[in-house]
Amino acid sequence: MKRIGKIIFLVLLPYQAVAQSSGVSPYSLFGLGQVQTSSFSYGQIVGGTQVANNSNLFVNTDQPASYAQIKYTTLDLGGSYSAIYQSSDKDAIWNSTGGFRSMGLALPLAKGIGVSAGISPLTQVGYQMRSDGVDQNFGNFVQIFDGSGGINKSHFGFGYKPLKFFSFGINMNYLFGSLDKRVRMIFENNSFNPVSNKERLLVNGWSYDIGSILSLSMGGNVLNFGVSFSPRQDVSSSYQNTSITYLPSSSGSENPIDTILFLNQPKGNITLPSSLGLGIHYEKRVSGILLPAWSFSLQYKTSAQTELRDFWSGNSPNIGPFQESSRFLSVSTCLTPFLAFPKRRYKSKSSQMAYRASFRAGNTGLIIEQMPITSWESTLGLGIPIGGSSVLPGDIKFATLHFGIQMGNLGSGSMNVINEFSIRVLFGVTLNDQWFLKFKYR
Repeated sequence: MKRIGKIIFLVLLPYQAVAQSSGVSPYSLFGLGQVQTSSFSYGQIVGGTQVANNSNLFVNTDQPASYAQIKYTTLDLGGSYSAIYQSSDKDAIWNSTGGFRSMGLALPLAKGIGVSAGISPLTQVGYQMRSDGVDQNFGNFVQIFDGSGGINKSHFGFGYKPLKFFSFGINMNYLFGSLDKRVRMIFENNSFNPVSNKERLLVNGWSYDIGSILSLSMGGNVLNFGVSFSPRQDVSSSYQNTSITYLPSSSGSENPIDTILFLNQPKGNITLPSSLGLGIHYEKRVSGILLPAWSFSLQYKTSAQTELRDFWSGNSPNIGPFQESSRFLSVSTCLTPFLAFPKRRYKSKSSQMAYRASFRAGNTGLIIEQMPITSWESTLGLGIPIGGSSVLPGDIKFATLHFGIQMGNLGSGSMNVINEFSIRVLFGVTLNDQWFLKFKYR
């Protein structure tokens, strides 16, 4: 996996993209894949501005301290569909990917104590590219690069609120998954057999992150200050690397001829970088209503990407592909007209919806051709309340549908490297239910 020079050279090469059925991005070739947001649908629509948000109705894995504020048993389900336009100075193509993405559950155990569990992607790998080259010894050749897989995260979280204005929490994350990367070299001269190199990384270990929120009441409104932190952590993994010469069959499979390299390392580690999030959240509260009338959030998050390491064993971690830390600034706002403007006496269903908007921008930590790879995302969304029903007096059941449209760009602005423009549809549902009711009968 020590192919940093080769990887950077690949991205700079003229390339031909091949349609990806489940692909994500050619940039997922770097490191452990393309980092995915851990936020569920609501969190993605608000640009991930979750570090200072202690909503009592939505599962917020970005801030484990928020579990202490959860009001009802809450289930979050979500997914997305993306159309991605990938272009360079040599070629361009549309790709698409999507499907179910995440699931989370949170419930209150007692006043000021809550727990959560769920699953979401941590990284994702998906690409298929080719490049043409020439060698003085072998002549013209074609290199085909493809990769798939990813690392998933199952979180088990706990939040505690010892004081009216302060809460803290922790997530224990079980990481699992596989990354498969393959490079094939096919020579124009049939005297040379094609060469295939396959790498497989299996991840199976634990990590953790912590967070806290300071909440101040200001004349019925609420001002939150939040912080989240995840230290640099080594996660157990295994690695296998195989290089062969082969003959291609009519079905496209590889018939091995000779084994050039076989490396099997059943015990080792990957290194996840440390990260820090700082946020401010301000919201207008309405007496007796759980949802805010309106809110505004600002967040800064950085990750020491230079600490990231793919598989290593022994005492000498390899050098990672990132040259600087990632830094992202996010801002979001939400408005529910029915609550924000009570004097106007809105009665339509549209006035009861939550209107959301966000913007997120920053650098990824990658530097290619002396230019940083940057990213931005702009999102508009709706939260549509759905009333529930119950056969028990005092029971509470309701739900919220989440829809969002997100546009974004990933690249350096230079046509010498790949630039990606994406349009993403976000969707999800949050189900709230009151459990463990105690009824009194006369």
